Amino acid sequence: MIFKNKRSLLVSFAVITFTLSGCATSDAPVTTTNSMQPNLTTKTIDRAMEKALAQAEQAGNSQEVLSILAQVHGRNPSDPIVATRYARALREDDQINAAARILEPFLQGDKQNKEAITEMAMVQLALGDHGKAELYAQNAINLDEKNARAYLALGTAQDAQKRHQDAEISFREGLRHWKGDPSPILNNLALNLASQGHLEEALSLLEKAKKLSPHRMELERNKRIISTLLETTDKRPPAPEAKPEIKIPEAKKKVKKETKPQQKKMKKIVEEVKEEEQKQVQTEKKLRSQAKTTTKTNIKLKSSSKNLEEGK
Repeated sequence: MIFKNKRSLLVSFAVITFTLSGCATSDAPVTTTNSMQPNLTTKTIDRAMEKALAQAEQAGNSQEVLSILAQVHGRNPSDPIVATRYARALREDDQINAAARILEPFLQGDKQNKEAITEMAMVQLALGDHGKAELYAQNAINLDEKNARAYLALGTAQDAQKRHQDAEISFREGLRHWKGDPSPILNNLALNLASQGHLEEALSLLEKAKKLSPHRMELERNKRIISTLLETTDKRPPAPEAKPEIKIPEAKKKVKKETKPQQKKMKKIVEEVKEEEQKQVQTEKKLRSQAKTTTKTNIKLKSSSKNLEEGK
C-alpha cells in the first residue's frame, strides 16, 4: 500500500538526531530538545548578571552567554544550577564533551542534582548514546516525577530505539507537567505519532506548536513534510465482499505507477526544505562569528577600563 511506503519513508527520516543547538540541522523531520530553557535560578547569579544573561539569550548571542556563565562557574564550581546552565550553553554550542565534564560532579552521591542529571540525559542524546540518555532521564524522574524535561529526554531516547508507544507515553506525561511554551515537546510528540501512522493528529499538534512558536524553523519543516505525507496517503474505499475479477500482476503494476509521482513530490519537498535550512545555517554561522568578535572586543574594552581605573 502507498501508506506503508510513506510511513517507512517518514520513519527513515525520523531517526533521532540531536544537534541540540536550535535543534535542527539534520534530515527531516527534526526532533527538539535544546530550545527549552528552564527557569533555573540561584543566589550565585545576582540580578545584574541574570539581566545580562537574559539580554544575551534574547539577542541570540550565544558567545556572550557562554562568556558570562564561564566566569560565574569559575567562581562557583560547586553550584549545581550554575553548572547545569553552563553545561547547557556548552551543549548548544556543540561543545558536548565539555558539557559532560562540567556535569560529572553532580550525577551521584551527596551532590547529585535532578537538573544536572536531566541535562546529562540531553548531553547523551547529543552524543548519540540513547541507552545512557534513557538511564539518566529515568534517574531524574525518580528524583522528581514531575520533571517535564526529563520526560522529554526519556521519550526522545525511547523513540530513537524504535519503542514508539513507550515514547508516546513519556511525551504525554511530560506535556502534562510542562510549564511555559510546550512547542518542543509538542514537536517530538507529533513526530512520534507520525511514526506510528497517526498523521492527522501529528499535523494538528505541529500546527498548535507553530502558533506558539512561529519562528521555529523545524516546526515549519516538519509540518510541511507531514502535510505532504497526509496528502499522498492511499485513501482507498473499503474492500468489497466479493473479489473483483482482476489479475493480481496488473493490480500491482497499477499501484507502482501511482506511487512514482508521489515519491517525486515528497523528494522535491525535502530537497527544498534542506536548501532553506542550509541557507539558515550559513547565516547563523556568520552571526555567531560576528558575535564572537564582538564579545572579544567587549572583554578587551572591559579589561582596559579596569586597568585605567586601577592606575588612578
